Amino acid sequence: MNKKVTLKQIARELDVSISTVSKALKNSKEISEDTREKVQAFAKLYNYKPNNIA
Repeated sequence: MNKKVTLKQIARELDVSISTVSKALKNSKEISEDTREKVQAFAKLYNYKPNNIA
């Protein structure tokens, strides 16, 4: 079984904060378009799924 990727792992890989990752995945305008695209592409590549329990 594959281990799920987390916000923390995405943040570490892209050298941004966990908050930035969270906002980028929610398509927040507070985050630059470039950063949003990078975060969203990384999340898609690693099949990121939010943890609804967290």
